[in-house]
Parts: sequence; structure tokens; C-alpha cells
Amino acid sequence: MRIGVIGPAGKIQDDLRRAIELFLADPEIKQIIYLGSDGAAEAVVDEFSRGQLDENEFLTRGAELACHGAPEDIEQLLGQEAAAQGLSRVRRLPDPPARAIEMLEKWIVLAVHDKAILDEDDVANAHVIVYGKSADADFKRFGPRSFLTPGPLSKGRVGRISLRPDGGLDVALLDLDGQHVLRESMAPTLAKMVVAS
Repeated sequence: MRIGVIGPAGKIQDDLRRAIELFLADPEIKQIIYLGSDGAAEAVVDEFSRGQLDENEFLTRGAELACHGAPEDIEQLLGQEAAAQGLSRVRRLPDPPARAIEMLEKWIVLAVHDKAILDEDDVANAHVIVYGKSADADFKRFGPRSFLTPGPLSKGRVGRISLRPDGGLDVALLDLDGQHVLRESMAPTLAKMVVAS
């Protein structure tokens, strides 16, 4: 199970399209979180969605192909449906001051655009804090917590958080070809929640 994170894209739609396609190609990624404070991710998802069939059109076309279609036509229709379903994994952050919280088993991943809005309780109860507002990609570990930013997408980096079979986490920065630039591991014993009083 994995989470992909993409930094603010600004007006660079081609890089955002490429980053989303990179993560959509990985079936282990359950969420793709866009860390920008703009509507760039929605614009790219809308562009991907153009030409997709709605549910009624899909069922009508599927019934027609089941009776009269060639196997490759049926395969193409199913591929289009799978691609459309994959787009539902792309998420944008809620408007500030809200935060996005994801769970990977016992691990709490907190995502925000600007980490300056976080308070002590936010930091104390998260294992990985992912943020978008930054000049460059960065990873820092402070005791049992890690801070990850892919930085602006113009720098060519995205982030990925992966749950390992042993219960630990791998936190990585990747280039837009999917190659590791940085990879850090977090031990499964670190996944404990702190309750602030």
C-alpha cells in the first residue's frame, strides 16, 4: 500500500500530467495527493476524463460489444474504464486550515500545503508530515517523525510513502521517471500515537 504526493505545479501542466501518470501506473498507490493550493490537479484530471464514457454509455457500449464486438474492442473498453477508475485516486488538499489525514495501517500521514498552519498536536500525532510549500524537495527526520516535501513540481521531484510487509514505512523522493533520488526507512516500532494532554 502506497501514497503518492505531488508538489505545487503552478502552470506546468505537462509535468503534472506526467507525475499523475507515473502514480496511476502503480497499482499499489491507493491515493495520489496534490499538495498545491491551486486547481491544477482538477484541471489535469478533467482533461484526462474528457472522452470517458459515463456509466450508462459504458453499459450500453459493453452490451453492444458483448454481442457483436471483437475481443480487442472489449479489452479497450475495459482499459478505458480502469483508467477512469484510477483517476478517482487523485485528491487535492482541503482548504486551509483543514488538513488531509491518511492511514497506512498504524502510521498516520498528515498532508498540508503550508506546514506553518500545523500546531503542536498535529505534529505530535503524525508520523509523517507531508507539505507542498517549499523551495526544494526535502526530507528531515526528528525523532520518530519525518517531514517530507517534494518541493515545487518544476524541480522534477515527487514523493512516495510505502508500507512494507514488516509494518515499517519507506519514504522516498523520486524523479519524474520513477527513479529514486532519496529513500529512507522508518521502523515499525515507531508507529505509536501520542496523546497530548
